[in-house]
Amino acid sequence: MAITRAQLQEAIGNAKFPLQKRQIVEDLVWNGLELFRQYKTQRYTSHTGKLVKKPLPSHKTSIGRYDQTGARTILISALCRAWLEKGTGIPTLNHKNDLMSEFHHFAQEVMAREGIGKIQQHLEKYWSTRAKEWGINEKGRLSGGSE
Repeated sequence: MAITRAQLQEAIGNAKFPLQKRQIVEDLVWNGLELFRQYKTQRYTSHTGKLVKKPLPSHKTSIGRYDQTGARTILISALCRAWLEKGTGIPTLNHKNDLMSEFHHFAQEVMAREGIGKIQQHLEKYWSTRAKEWGINEKGRLSGGSE
């Protein structure tokens, strides 16, 4: 169910990235996808060095999926960074009763092929969290670097 490199190249082509930027964008998104796959399930390292789902046979795991918010954040951040390489400005989501933006189409194609559901809600949650953090940073409450 995971997206292949050929499908990723197709999604980048559908988003009409400039030809000279496509390899950079592909590498950015592919690295984000690899990190997403690595962090989407909680794994432990056994005493032999293998990755296992339970550290001990007596370990009880909760029913259902692990929280994948952090993994999705990595992937969406990679998609946003790739979109900045396009040179058309910052990525935008659609507003209420409007058509989906170009970035939204691109993100939806990649995330859907990776098997992520409720894409609109995940993008909106990411956007609201980031907007809040950027607002705090601009007010000077958090360190914004030395200028």
